[in-house]
Amino acid sequence: MKKSNVLWLVLSKNKQQQLSKIMKLTWIFCVCFVCSLSANVMSQQRVNMNLGKTSIKTVFEEIRRQTGKIIIYNDDRLGLERVVKADFKEADVRAVLDKVLAGSGMTYRFVDDYIVIVPEVKAMRDSMVKQFQIKGKVTDKKGEVIPGVTVRLDSTSLGAATDVNGEFSLTLSMDKGTLVFSFIGMKTQKVKYMGQKYLNVVMEEDALEVEEVVVNGYFSKSKESFTGNVVSVNKEELAKVSSSNLISALQVFDPSFRLRENVDMGSNPNSLPDFRIRGNSGFGVEGVSEATFRNDPNLPTFILDGYEVDVEKIFDLNIDRIENVTILKDASATAIYGSRAANGVVVVTTKAPEEGKLRVSYNMNMAINAPDLSDYNLMNAREKLQAELDAGLYDSDDLYSQQLLRMDYAERLERVKKGVNTYWLSQPLHVAVGHKHSLYVEGGDQSVRYGIDVNYQANPGVMKKSSRDRFGIGFLLSYNLNNKLLFRNKLSVDKVKAKESPYGSFKDYAKANPYDQIYDEDGNLIKSYQPHVSTSNRFLNPLYESTLNHKDNTTYTEWTDNFDFDWFISEHFRLKARVSYSERTDKQEKFTDPESAIYNESDYQDGEGILKRGEAYSFQEKSSNLDMNMVFSYNQQLGSHFLNAVLGGNVIETRFENESYSVIGFPSGSMDYISFGKEFKDLTPEGSEGLSRLVGLFVNLNYTWNNIYLLDLSGRLDGSSKFGSKKRYAPFWSAGIGWNVHNEKFFEGLKGVINHLKLSANVGATGKASFEAYEAQDVYEYYKGQWYAGGLGVIMNNMGNTNLQWEKTHTFDGNFEIQFLNGLVSANMNYYVKTTKDLLADITLPPSSGFESYRDNLGELENKGYEISLRGFLVRDKDLVVNVFGSIAHNKNVIKKISNSLETYNKKVDDEQDNYEPGWGEAMETAKPQVQFKEGQSTTAIYAVKSHGINPMNGKEVFEDLKGNLTYEWSAANKIVCGDTEPKVSGAFGANADWKGFNINVSFLYQCGGQVYNQTLVDRVEDANLSWNVDRRVLKGRWKELGDHTFFKDIKNRDRTEVSSRFVQDENVLQFKSLSFSYSFPTELIQRWSLERLKLTFQMEDIFRISNVKRERGLDYPFARIFNVGLQVQF
Repeated sequence: MKKSNVLWLVLSKNKQQQLSKIMKLTWIFCVCFVCSLSANVMSQQRVNMNLGKTSIKTVFEEIRRQTGKIIIYNDDRLGLERVVKADFKEADVRAVLDKVLAGSGMTYRFVDDYIVIVPEVKAMRDSMVKQFQIKGKVTDKKGEVIPGVTVRLDSTSLGAATDVNGEFSLTLSMDKGTLVFSFIGMKTQKVKYMGQKYLNVVMEEDALEVEEVVVNGYFSKSKESFTGNVVSVNKEELAKVSSSNLISALQVFDPSFRLRENVDMGSNPNSLPDFRIRGNSGFGVEGVSEATFRNDPNLPTFILDGYEVDVEKIFDLNIDRIENVTILKDASATAIYGSRAANGVVVVTTKAPEEGKLRVSYNMNMAINAPDLSDYNLMNAREKLQAELDAGLYDSDDLYSQQLLRMDYAERLERVKKGVNTYWLSQPLHVAVGHKHSLYVEGGDQSVRYGIDVNYQANPGVMKKSSRDRFGIGFLLSYNLNNKLLFRNKLSVDKVKAKESPYGSFKDYAKANPYDQIYDEDGNLIKSYQPHVSTSNRFLNPLYESTLNHKDNTTYTEWTDNFDFDWFISEHFRLKARVSYSERTDKQEKFTDPESAIYNESDYQDGEGILKRGEAYSFQEKSSNLDMNMVFSYNQQLGSHFLNAVLGGNVIETRFENESYSVIGFPSGSMDYISFGKEFKDLTPEGSEGLSRLVGLFVNLNYTWNNIYLLDLSGRLDGSSKFGSKKRYAPFWSAGIGWNVHNEKFFEGLKGVINHLKLSANVGATGKASFEAYEAQDVYEYYKGQWYAGGLGVIMNNMGNTNLQWEKTHTFDGNFEIQFLNGLVSANMNYYVKTTKDLLADITLPPSSGFESYRDNLGELENKGYEISLRGFLVRDKDLVVNVFGSIAHNKNVIKKISNSLETYNKKVDDEQDNYEPGWGEAMETAKPQVQFKEGQSTTAIYAVKSHGINPMNGKEVFEDLKGNLTYEWSAANKIVCGDTEPKVSGAFGANADWKGFNINVSFLYQCGGQVYNQTLVDRVEDANLSWNVDRRVLKGRWKELGDHTFFKDIKNRDRTEVSSRFVQDENVLQFKSLSFSYSFPTELIQRWSLERLKLTFQMEDIFRISNVKRERGLDYPFARIFNVGLQVQF
């Protein structure tokens, strides 16, 4: 579809906000109704021009410059490049318009401060023909009137246009026919006329036009002329998938954007998500701390309103304020970010205030979080007691011990018969009810606009007393000086308070025996339980810790001020400058009650040990960020040639400093203030600081010929203080070409079937610098343990590398876009190859150096894959619209080169597993597959020893060594790749339906072809410690006697199960991601209540997950299902 340039005159400062500005304009029309006298006064304004032969577009711009009147037109019906003679002296506007529009088939109408260009209406002059007058009104789906809509009788030139009230009047010579309604930014609509006296027509937004502009954070460009690969998501689409979690919702829209499931942390509201775009591009780090995310080599870059922010800022962002999100994935799309672009860039744009009368918007959402325990399959009290009996836990060769064990069994059996069947999983959990409120006040005129945002979210987790509460306030003020200079300043303050549950780890409740009671006969909490006569260890009641004064609280407060300056130098030149400064304070406080069970060990039982009970930990960090950038842009249309050039630069300075300390020895849990402690745990407090600077210059050129052939070129030079003095600067670049086949003349005959066909490809190099500030420098610290003659000495704690250089990712990307039947069916297909070179890794040093390793560039990693997205309309008529969508992605990750340090790491992993001393039920962590890095393999590969199963003759597991020999001996040297957690394909699918204000949306996620190591079968079945509760499968499929063909080894074999291919299972997953219902009340109804908008929503998230692998999920914190009820009001 040809892009309309209407906003070039309406608001030339902001081309990318097409549809929102159009709708804003219609609102101004509705409010600013004027009489015809205003038009007369307007038309009497005079202008002077001495332009000679020039284009109609230039004349319109000159009229706007001299009169301040905005001209609205649709360039699909008006040749903007048509040359006219424009020499006028003291001519009124009407005379100028008459001359330049002569012979064009267009005329004009004056409406307040606007001039609307419309088709000429040919009057019917045959008095003998009976005439029929039609009147009507045109509105959008919200009920807002649309002025300037062209109303035309199909296949004729007879027509009219709607006025400021959205009304039209048309005289026809027939009582039947088809009327065509068209307006930029809206879908052209045909309405059958059957003699009605009055027509009410509702027009719909045209999604194709909404998506025509790509926002990359620095500038915007036409999507049709863009050769890069992007995915754009607007606020309405986001709201249908999630009302609170932006990062999780993006999976539905981009198949290459994938969250890595955290089996341990589940739905913990304080656990930051781990995700990737197009696979791993580096050797990752484990954990979810702030430092981990700050230095994660696989995390994409986030840009919020033009400035880089960290992932936690996006995680805590109020989703109600988001206008759109753009995911930039290939070199052509990301190269202007240079050293920050290797993992992709996510650009988030928040809503800008709209002009007009004061408008208040209020959004309320109530969230109900219900624990999801469907992946647990634990025994009840009777089953558990029977399992213990069958396993021989109550048998002994010693007669006296046998009697004691039988008495033990009889006592527990009596409890079971009395109905004791404690469901421990429910004890630390509750159905959490949270709420979110967002208030936004906006208004102003064309010169001054303002926006005030206040939001609060109480987000409790499903584990009792865990939560993450957010509060934010922001104020935006913009000033537009004669459409030449635009100043905008946004000040925001955000505070987040996070609390971890004092109920401890959820796995402790999963292990508790169901035949044990929580309280005694007097209602007092039972502190611990005696498991069996054969052991002296007592099992602690996991609820006991929740009665103590434990705390683990984290807060951060951040304020940010963003100042933007826009100078519209001329029609072709624009200068934009931005400055952002933010400061953030993080605090974490932990306290462990001295009565905690962790102090039951012998070290804390004597006099000195008792004085070390209880611990308080304090951490505080202050950080700041200064981000400045300037962009100069030029665009020019010369006949069939269009050139857009951008030159820019940016400077970023980030600094932080932190301090922490631990104090031990507290007399009681109620005395948790730091001064009650006896001494520092580590003798002295600890601290660190960091300072890094980045400076970059970039250029981008976009050329199109006749909107058919496309060329994109980008270059950037980055310099960073993080790198060695010899390699401080690095260049990055991209080149892309494209072909809009649908704009070719030879394609005209196919446009009825294929209305859009585009081919593009690009190559380039981007980079990243995901590591601490001083990795490339020698770092010393004072040695405080000794005093020398000259004072304190220093010791080196980091060996620098002056040759440390940038990681670079070389990318090839090919794209194919096609649309059939005017957008009825559309498809996007992409193929890519990403090769990351000079990967940062640790180099092993000889012991004589005093260091184990130092940083260097010795790694190479490759990702190959494809993405396919499909969308189609099943129904698309006036009242009902039903569309379906689906996507699929594949990524293959291969390590091309590793350092000797990673080889040393691999050997260390093997040695630890080989040298483990078997102990029943102990140290099961070392029996899990460990991450290893080997050339030719994936970073997500599963390493295990190949197993041939259980020998039915003796119940032992049979392994295969690297030479193909069978053996009973397990050796880490025989480990091979037995699977890969990266699925072969993954993606999403769903459907959406709109009918008379009602909307329903469903979305699913899926993945197929990957593998998983089923640790549940090891920890909770084969190596299960029957002193605890275990999985119901514990006694099924176990080898018991000669000839048994079983999956599990001998039930009497209590040796540790080593990492074996027996537990590597193919996994296919289907997740019902979201289901949402909404209803927007009719405008005619809510206007009686003085409202502009009223909408009710109901939404469910993470409804169910189906997997062919049965394993426990949510080990430390359970997963949850989310139910949301929302209200949106605007007045």
